[in-house]
Amino acid sequence: MSTEKFHHFGISFGVILAIFISSLAFSSTDPQRPEEVWVIRSVLDKQPRMLTLALDSACYLAYSLTRCQLYKAWKGGVSLDGAPYTDKKEIQPSSWGASYWTDSTRTNRWRAEKNGISVLNKIIHKGYRLKNNQIFLRFALVLSSSDTVWVEESPEFVRAKSGKIGLERTFKTLNVPAGVELNLSATGTQIALKPNGTTSYTAYFNPLPDQVPPIPKPDPIHAGRALMDKADCFTCHNIDEDEVGPSFKKIAQKYRYDQKNVVQLSLKIKNGSRGTWGNSLMNPHPNLNSADLTAIVEYIFTLKPKEPALVAKKSAKNTQDLPLKSKEQGFGAPLEGVHPSFDLVNLHTAAFKPRVGGLAFLSDGRLLVTTWDKVGGVYLLDGVTGGDASKISVKRIASGLAEPLGIEVVNDEIYVLQKQELTKLVDLDGDEVIDEYQTICNSWDVSADFHEFAFGLVYKEGYFYATLSMAMRLKPDEKQLPDRGKTIKIAKNGSFEVVNFGLRTPNGIGLGVDNELFVTDNQGQWLPANKLIHVKKGEYHGMQWGWLSADPAPEMAMPAIWLPENDIGNSPSEPVLIREGIFKGQMLHGDVTFGGINRDFLEKIEGQYQGAVFMFSQGFEAGVNRLRWGPDGALYVGEVGMMGGGWSWRDRLSGLQRLKYNGKSTFEMLAVRAQPKGFEIEFTEPLKQNTIIRPADLWMQQWWYLPTKNYGGPKMDLEKLKPTRITISADRKRVAIEVPNLKPKHVVYFQLPKQLKSQSGQSLWSGETWYTLNVIPRNL
Repeated sequence: MSTEKFHHFGISFGVILAIFISSLAFSSTDPQRPEEVWVIRSVLDKQPRMLTLALDSACYLAYSLTRCQLYKAWKGGVSLDGAPYTDKKEIQPSSWGASYWTDSTRTNRWRAEKNGISVLNKIIHKGYRLKNNQIFLRFALVLSSSDTVWVEESPEFVRAKSGKIGLERTFKTLNVPAGVELNLSATGTQIALKPNGTTSYTAYFNPLPDQVPPIPKPDPIHAGRALMDKADCFTCHNIDEDEVGPSFKKIAQKYRYDQKNVVQLSLKIKNGSRGTWGNSLMNPHPNLNSADLTAIVEYIFTLKPKEPALVAKKSAKNTQDLPLKSKEQGFGAPLEGVHPSFDLVNLHTAAFKPRVGGLAFLSDGRLLVTTWDKVGGVYLLDGVTGGDASKISVKRIASGLAEPLGIEVVNDEIYVLQKQELTKLVDLDGDEVIDEYQTICNSWDVSADFHEFAFGLVYKEGYFYATLSMAMRLKPDEKQLPDRGKTIKIAKNGSFEVVNFGLRTPNGIGLGVDNELFVTDNQGQWLPANKLIHVKKGEYHGMQWGWLSADPAPEMAMPAIWLPENDIGNSPSEPVLIREGIFKGQMLHGDVTFGGINRDFLEKIEGQYQGAVFMFSQGFEAGVNRLRWGPDGALYVGEVGMMGGGWSWRDRLSGLQRLKYNGKSTFEMLAVRAQPKGFEIEFTEPLKQNTIIRPADLWMQQWWYLPTKNYGGPKMDLEKLKPTRITISADRKRVAIEVPNLKPKHVVYFQLPKQLKSQSGQSLWSGETWYTLNVIPRNL
């Protein structure tokens, strides 16, 4: 039977799968467009670590890279739903159409036998390469003898002249020991693989009619709930439990169901609001009309309990906020503009405005950008150091990656952290387009949960470091997988070990002070505020979902700096060390939801890092996700927004910008240092001659945090501090503050008097800071 082979349909994956994705490629006018996408990594059909191939419009394949097996061959397509694709959480991609064949019972498996006895220890997916529109998957079969057998598989769609269609699978084996027999159960038969040779097997299928994507059936649900599902409501709220915002049941319980409150709540949704349930900002929804708003509010009131439960009142001292002296920019309110000592330029354009997952530089100064979107791409940007976006060339060199939220360059070799794998990208033919995706490590625990992100990537002394967030939508009988909520250390041989644990959503890891590793974590259940954490072996950081033992959880390690929710951050991201200038030795970190960049001053007291966080700069296009210093000394800022604007700054979802020092001096606090009887504040410039600061001019508070199962947490035992003595140094650059009743393991807040001026006449850029006082020094 003669056949015609098809490597794939010959047009873009975006066209093949046009029903669920608009386009995965640049426009046809892009002169440097690489080979079109036809391979994609994702969760599929509630199964993690899946590889989907579009071989033909009539044939899709999906491989389980966990089992190293073909999972499914079908006619139809894929619905790319989920956070990076359609901005929806609690959902992942799924296949649609009719199956030619499915390994639904997981009966397919590899066998390696010698003298009738199994010698197969484990099988590992080692990546794939692309050549001439063909894919070659590579597996390593590790035998009990410690030998490793290599198998390379290449699938092709075939169509016989008789009209029958089929799947031809070609296998090449290498390093098979004498006497070892390899077999694969596949598509209802046993395939015997030739040792150290090539084997081809073709399975023919009955033709299937044209497939039509499923038409969403109108659910018999309230019209308001349907509108909420389409909007971003469930990004910050849930039905029963508090998250960023209160549960919808709690909202329904708070208000009387009458026309006045329907109108009031409708206006809150339309215009946005803050203050009713704390300082978190609810995004405005100006595009919803009055009928839609009323329907949403009416649905919320359907959740009102018939007999409202009694709500326990918390101690007032733990929930109240003491009034601040002011609520002006930089003095009790967020900054609004770009730091005066830096110039900000856009590197994004209308044609290239990425949702940045990772940034890294090659040795020649070109910038690599990964994107957290439907492309899952890696882009190579030339000319970025010139600061002129019109002169930057952009070339997509890789695609189809699963949520690549980290990238690192080691000796000009490119490594990308995908959602469920650390991958090395290799260009085999010198055209700078990636041909081979080599698996370095994919052995940590994963599920299909949308929130199981992998963040990073850092390379230090021969090892990679990354962080793994926890799942968020477990059923009552489910537990977190053992590797979730941890910092992991990955060797190039694919092994990994756990460094610390008890993290929630650690979207930031970087090298900082003393070349030490630091991680940022996002507030939530069991994390009452955001954190900057010094990574130390074996430390537990409080997120009890990841404590799987029946024994009590260990004591939570204190962060180097608490980052109070809504005061200075909501979603802290990647930290970087400042290597030059007046802030040399300090750190910066971004924030996705609160926006902007903050500055971190750290000192070591009795062997433990602690210090102060300062507002540094706002004015960016979107929430700040990734930071990288370029070879030109400028800071490159990668920006992102997630899930319909719910995890974003001002509903903005993408951007790439450059922040470069302009030589201007800015008057601000340079450092805050703990002293045995108080603190010392150092300024970037001397204070104006004859400046006097009275104790009453300085506004100070202290509090501590108690981790609970609630989302976020109050400031416990919040109290105003009363300085007794303030002394200005002879050079007027330092101010010593004596403060009684300071307590260790507390956050101390400072707001300086707004009227302070520098010797050059400048006003303070920002007059507030938060110092995490883990230890009170005993002596200087």
